[in-house]
Amino acid sequence: MNERKEQNTKKKIIKRFAIIFFVVLIILTFFSNTIMNYSLPEVSTETVFSGNVSKKVRCQGAVEVSKDQEVTVSGDRVVKEVKFEDGDEVKKGDIIMTFEESENTDLTEAEKQLKTLEDNYAKQILRSSTDYTDDEVNIANAKEAVTEAAAALEQAKTDEAKLATAKAERDALQEQYDAKNAEVEGLQAQVDSYSTIEKYYQNATATDALVSSLGTAKEELTVLQTSLDEKKALVEELAAKTSVADAEDALSQKQQDLATYERALAAKKESASITAQTNAIDDAASLAEIEEQKKKIEKLKEVDDYQNVKAQESGVISGLTAKPGDKVTSDSPLATIQLLESGYEVACSVSKQQAQLLKVADEATVENVWGEDVSASVKSIKADTSNPNQSSIVKFSVKGNVQVGETLQFAVGEKSGRYDTVVPNSAIKEESDGKFVFVVKVKATPLGNRYVARKVKVDVVASDTVNSAIQGEVSEYDNIITNASKPLDNGQQVRLADN
Repeated sequence: MNERKEQNTKKKIIKRFAIIFFVVLIILTFFSNTIMNYSLPEVSTETVFSGNVSKKVRCQGAVEVSKDQEVTVSGDRVVKEVKFEDGDEVKKGDIIMTFEESENTDLTEAEKQLKTLEDNYAKQILRSSTDYTDDEVNIANAKEAVTEAAAALEQAKTDEAKLATAKAERDALQEQYDAKNAEVEGLQAQVDSYSTIEKYYQNATATDALVSSLGTAKEELTVLQTSLDEKKALVEELAAKTSVADAEDALSQKQQDLATYERALAAKKESASITAQTNAIDDAASLAEIEEQKKKIEKLKEVDDYQNVKAQESGVISGLTAKPGDKVTSDSPLATIQLLESGYEVACSVSKQQAQLLKVADEATVENVWGEDVSASVKSIKADTSNPNQSSIVKFSVKGNVQVGETLQFAVGEKSGRYDTVVPNSAIKEESDGKFVFVVKVKATPLGNRYVARKVKVDVVASDTVNSAIQGEVSEYDNIITNASKPLDNGQQVRLADN
C-alpha cells in the first residue's frame, strides 16, 4: 500500500516537473521570437488593386519669350542718360542710353597691339642664326620620358606578380566560400524540415542546435564574403593597371621618339634650308596676324556706339541695371531685349520616367486658362543639368494671349486606362536587369505566421505621378512592400509595420 502511494507521489512529481519544463520552454521560445522579430526589417505594404492609371504628364512653369538679345557696347563707357526702364517696349533704332564723351579705349588698345606685332615682325626678319632651343628641350623631355617609361615597366612587372598572387588568394577564398555556402544551405534544409509543431517538440534540442549552427555558419559565410569581395576588388584594381606588354610598348615608343628628336636635330644642323623654310612659315604667320589685327581696327572704327547704344530689334527691355554715372564695359551686357515676335515658351521639370512618355511636337492642354485662345506643344526635351539622372526639362511652345511671367499648367499624353494590377510608384524598384517589386508571402509555423519578402520581376505598362500598372507574377490583393526600414534581399524575413 505504502509502495503504491510512493509510486503515485513520484509520478505526480515527475508530471509537475514535465509541465514546468514545457511551460518554461514555451516562455523562452516566445521571448526569443519576440526579440528576433524586433531585429527584422519593418515594412509598410499596400494591396495590389485594379483601377485607372493615367499616362498624362503634368507640369507647370512661367511664360518666357522664345528669344532675346543682349544689349552691349564695344568698350568702356560712362553712362550719361538712360532713356528706358524695365518693361518698356522699344523699337528697332531707339536710343536706349547715351554716354559721356570719352576716348575710344578699345581702338587705342587695338592700335597698340598692331604696333607691337609689327615691331616683333621687324625683329623676327633680322634673325641671323637658327635657334635649336626647342629641339634640345624636346630631346631632354624625351630622355626623361624614356626614364619614366622604364620605371613604369618595372612597376608593371611588380604589379603583374602581385596580380598572380591576388588571383591565387581569391581562388582559395572562393573555394572556402563555396564550401561554407553549401554548409549553410544544408543546415537551412535541416532546419526547414522541422516545419510542424510535432516534429519540433520531438526534436527540440536538435532543432535548437541546428539553428545555432546555422547562425554561426551564416556569420562565417558573411566574413568569407567580405574577404572574397575585398580580394576580388584587389584583383580588379591590379588587372586594370598597365600590363607588362603595354609598358614595354610604351618604353619602345618613347625610345623611338627620342631617336626621332635626335635625328631631327642632326638634320636641322646639317641643312640650313630647313631653318630657312621654318623661318618663312613663321614670317607668314606673323604677317597673317598683322593683317587680322588691321581688320579688327577697321571694324572698331565702323562701330557707332561711343555716344549712345541703340536697340537692334524691337521688343521689351528687361534686366536694365545701368544708371547715369555708372562705368560699363564690353565684358557684361547692359540689358536684354525680349523679342516678342519670336513667340513664347514655358520650361518645366518632369521626372525622367515621365519624359519618356513625351515626344517633340506633342500637343499639350493648358489646364489653367479658360475662354482664351491659347495652344501649346512640346518644343524640346532635354536632361536637367542639375539632376540629369532623375529629371528632364520639357520646353513648350505657346501661342495665344499670354503674358511674360504668367504661370501655365500643362497636361500631355493619353487618357487614363483601367488595369488589373496597379501599385504605388514607391513599390517599384529598379536594377540593371529591369524593374521588380517585393511581395509579402505568409509562412505558417508552430509559433505563428512568418512574413517573407519575395522579389518578383515586373514590367511597367502605364504610370502616372502616383501609381503604375504592372505585369508579372503579381495578382490582385497581393501585399506589395512600399517602404522598408532596411535594404531587403529576396527571401528575407520581415515584420509588418503597425497600421
